[in-house]
Amino acid sequence: MAEADVIADREQPASRPLSTADILIAIPTFNNEGTIGPVLKAVRAALRWFPKRKAVIAQVDGGSSDSTVARARDSVEGQEPVLQVSYPLYPLHKLEVSHQSVPGKENAYRRIFLLAEELGAKACCVVGGDALVITPDWIVSLVQPILDMNFDLAAPLYQRDKYDGLLVSGILYPAVRALFGKRIRQPAGSDFGYSRALILRCLSLDTWNTESARRDINFWVSMQAAQEDMKLCQVHLGSRPRVKLDAALDVSSILANLAGAMYSEMERTAEVWQRIRGSSPVPAFGLRFDPETDAHLTDVTPMIEMFRIGCQNLQDIWGLILPPAAMLELKRMSRQSGHEFHYPAELWARTVYDFAVAHRLRPIGRDHLLRALTPLYLGWIASFMVRVAEMSAGQAEEQIEKLCEAYESQKSYLISRWRWPDRFMP
Repeated sequence: MAEADVIADREQPASRPLSTADILIAIPTFNNEGTIGPVLKAVRAALRWFPKRKAVIAQVDGGSSDSTVARARDSVEGQEPVLQVSYPLYPLHKLEVSHQSVPGKENAYRRIFLLAEELGAKACCVVGGDALVITPDWIVSLVQPILDMNFDLAAPLYQRDKYDGLLVSGILYPAVRALFGKRIRQPAGSDFGYSRALILRCLSLDTWNTESARRDINFWVSMQAAQEDMKLCQVHLGSRPRVKLDAALDVSSILANLAGAMYSEMERTAEVWQRIRGSSPVPAFGLRFDPETDAHLTDVTPMIEMFRIGCQNLQDIWGLILPPAAMLELKRMSRQSGHEFHYPAELWARTVYDFAVAHRLRPIGRDHLLRALTPLYLGWIASFMVRVAEMSAGQAEEQIEKLCEAYESQKSYLISRWRWPDRFMP
């Protein structure tokens, strides 16, 4: 297997000359000894769909302490070599806890994009090394729109049960849709296709070490495409089971990272999203016929109790972030019984927007502010679960659509608060 040294800066060349390629398939890894073999097998099989295209496969490792690198080497013994690449972990990650499965993932992505630039790749596909199940058609589906239809971003559409991916469904998707007018269902994830134009756009920026890029690099790249005049599409990939993250990566830390990434991008792009009204669909390719999985309702009582504890203990902090009318509504909600517990969509959208304004103004430290959102988020989850308990996955998706409409209808509220924050506070 071929090896290359780290490319830390644009000026530093690879340790061996690289020829050109049409396609780069990159697999970021970190302690994925149990999954790297099947992932590489699927990637190799996918390239048979492109017999006339030259492709390079690169494993981009973040310093695995297990046998990930050796297993990758063994899995392709006697076949066309896979490029094994490491990347720098500096500057040191400023976030103590990251929800991402690869440490310093922004450096991994920069390494991948520099490699794609060096190869002159027309399409770059990044697939997570932690996938428990991945099929060749996944890679083909992500590459083909970039290579043959001139799309700049191919985002995944995963098959989920109605209780999966609620952070994306409840915050990221509706907010990005309302802000940038593009209905991209999965703006953050592990598997994407990127065009050369988008890669060069990202490499031209000096914001790789900003808070939003460090918190979630996948989301950061998607936002570069969403705010520019670039062609976006989505591809149906079916279900994506993965190795569970460490229990130490709790809901509060994951929420803080993803919401923090979004809020940082909102501040950076305020002049852009304030001019956008409404939203339009993003084309989706592929048909999946996966049966709906049985989703059993989780006991929402602990989540509602966390919401109530937040209402008792975080009054002073929430009072710096939320208008008095919202505080009164939350207090009323805290007295609801479990079966009737309901977080209205419009109120939830305004809550997310209020925290965006506070993230910009910094009435308290940002990490404390983002963690103060956790009880409210758990309250919304509990409300959503209660509401869709008897619904099919398709009907639950209709509820997400109504939530998105609420985010769009409340955007004027966000713009007013963003421009005149004191108007809504005592």
